[in-house]
Amino acid sequence: MVTMLRVAMIASAMLMAIFGSSGFAPSVLSPAFAQSGEPRQFAVVIKQRKVTLATDVIELKKGDTVEIVLTADEPAELHLHGYDLLLTLSANVPGKMQFTANIAGRFPLEAHRFGDPAQGGRSHGQRPLLYVEVQPR
Repeated sequence: MVTMLRVAMIASAMLMAIFGSSGFAPSVLSPAFAQSGEPRQFAVVIKQRKVTLATDVIELKKGDTVEIVLTADEPAELHLHGYDLLLTLSANVPGKMQFTANIAGRFPLEAHRFGDPAQGGRSHGQRPLLYVEVQPR
């Protein structure tokens, strides 16, 4: 009986060492942690001021970790509304928007500017390049 108690104490100590250092216990794993994982990745190419995707909507679930890699054939300043992310791109050099989709809704990704900023290229008033749509879980 004493040996069984000793084995249980050692096993308990090992579990505490493993799970205690990572900040969670196996029985209280939060749903948000359990659902997170590798980021959802999207590659978006902009040619002649238009997105070359088959669709103009990136669909996500609330809680998703997202990585959108954008490349344009000319300099551009992009803004994802709702999440207030701004990205300045050089021609043909990928740039990345990373975020956790913690706000549900439909958010436009717009180009606030195309072309060389020294020449004052602007794009306000045109339709969004695409939408990021976040659905509740």
